[in-house]
Amino acid sequence: MNEFEVKTYYAIALDPIHIGAGGARLGRVDLPIIRDPATNLPKIPGTSLSGPARTYTAMQTNRYRWKKDGKEYSCAGRGGEGGEKHCGSVNPACPVCVPYGFSKGSGNSMQGLAQFFDAQILLFPVASLTGTVWVTSSIVLEGLGLNSEFQAPENGFYPLGEQLKDKRKLNFGWLMLSRGEGSGDLTNLSVPDMVKQRAVLVSDKLFPKIVNTNLEVRTSVSIDPATGTAEEGALFTYEAIPRGTVLRFDVIYNSGKYFRVGEQELRTEDGGEVGTQWVKAQVEKGLKLFEILGIGRMGTRGMGRLKVLNLEKGDC
Repeated sequence: MNEFEVKTYYAIALDPIHIGAGGARLGRVDLPIIRDPATNLPKIPGTSLSGPARTYTAMQTNRYRWKKDGKEYSCAGRGGEGGEKHCGSVNPACPVCVPYGFSKGSGNSMQGLAQFFDAQILLFPVASLTGTVWVTSSIVLEGLGLNSEFQAPENGFYPLGEQLKDKRKLNFGWLMLSRGEGSGDLTNLSVPDMVKQRAVLVSDKLFPKIVNTNLEVRTSVSIDPATGTAEEGALFTYEAIPRGTVLRFDVIYNSGKYFRVGEQELRTEDGGEVGTQWVKAQVEKGLKLFEILGIGRMGTRGMGRLKVLNLEKGDC
């Protein structure tokens, strides 16, 4: 049995996604989205993935609110002020507490066997005169081990998909670029074929500019619940990662082989070892609901749905 497994997930935004940076700020918008400080590119933090995934796994496995021996538990979320609502069962292993972790005091807690990492933009949709194109760059592809295969022109673009091979010039929103010398092929990437056919490569210098100037910006207003009308002076703007953006994120699945809680070994319901495949199966039950229930804020404003593209087939 493997002690750990790293799986890279690919996901496409079915709606705009808003993961706020925290509080209002002076600038282009009142409520900006969180960005990677090294690249200034928007991202989705691992906690914004693991939190909803935990809740949705709890819903899928009937552990959202449930009773045992006359006591009520909720393995979703924080589990109460001190984690007292988490069942913390390790033998048999709870399909929520074990993959995502729990804390019920000294000697009765454990870290989750699934480690979530930030979701980074892989292919970004931009409107052009020839229709929507998806933009990427060499540094974005570096995490896939593909950066040496992808060489972008300094101040131009290189078409990665067949549908754009004959384009000599292409606009990316307000920015017009000429085709330059480059290389790269997305054939083996686990993303929709339509996206691969209309993908282009730009330089690492241009990519953040294209992304940040083509984010969705919406204007909204707070509603007075008493009157059902707009509150005076409550107009605000907010950013969102646009619909059609392709992201990638990693999850490390650890085996429960070396974990003990209160001297108890981790065991499945049939008495087997808690392996990486078991942990992954529980987490993917939650990831499956991303495309229905969404992640992040502004869910009541039509935002948040994210479809994970490469979930394993089966009962997840």
